[in-house]
Amino acid sequence: MTQERSIFYRLIPAAMLAGLAGCAAIPKMDQPATPPPAHPQPKPPEQIVAPAKPWDARPLDAGRWRYDPRAKSAIYANSSGSLISLTCLGSSIRIASDSFSAGGRAMTVDLKSSFGNNRLRFDPLGANGLQLSLAAQDQKLDQIAFSRGRFALEAANGRSLTLPVHSEIGRVIEDCRG
Repeated sequence: MTQERSIFYRLIPAAMLAGLAGCAAIPKMDQPATPPPAHPQPKPPEQIVAPAKPWDARPLDAGRWRYDPRAKSAIYANSSGSLISLTCLGSSIRIASDSFSAGGRAMTVDLKSSFGNNRLRFDPLGANGLQLSLAAQDQKLDQIAFSRGRFALEAANGRSLTLPVHSEIGRVIEDCRG
């Protein structure tokens, strides 16, 4: 009997393991099986807009500087008319332009030169123009006059001027500083 008992005790654990191995969760037929997660659709590539050339790589606006010693002014103009003027008004210099057409509203304009960037507030000048007055001693005027070959004015409405640096600018500044 001991041998029979020994076999019996060996078969019980084996039968129990076989019974447990057969237990598995069976999905109910009334519940639909969850579908496998869908693979995310690849997003279409974003439209990459090529950045505009930096101010110091853009072509210069067509035109030329003219200096008027009696009016103490320098005007940059092309065949369409004046793009910008610098005029001495006693102890200040007015920078005026019709190129930005702000519709009678003040606008921020970035002055970019080889010395860095300055954000300026231009006020309305007539119906279409903008103007800014700077003290004759203002360092921004020196940054314009001594910028390496060019400077740029970039308005908040996206319009810009890229202008050459010529001696006419320095003449107006010196006239005003006396």
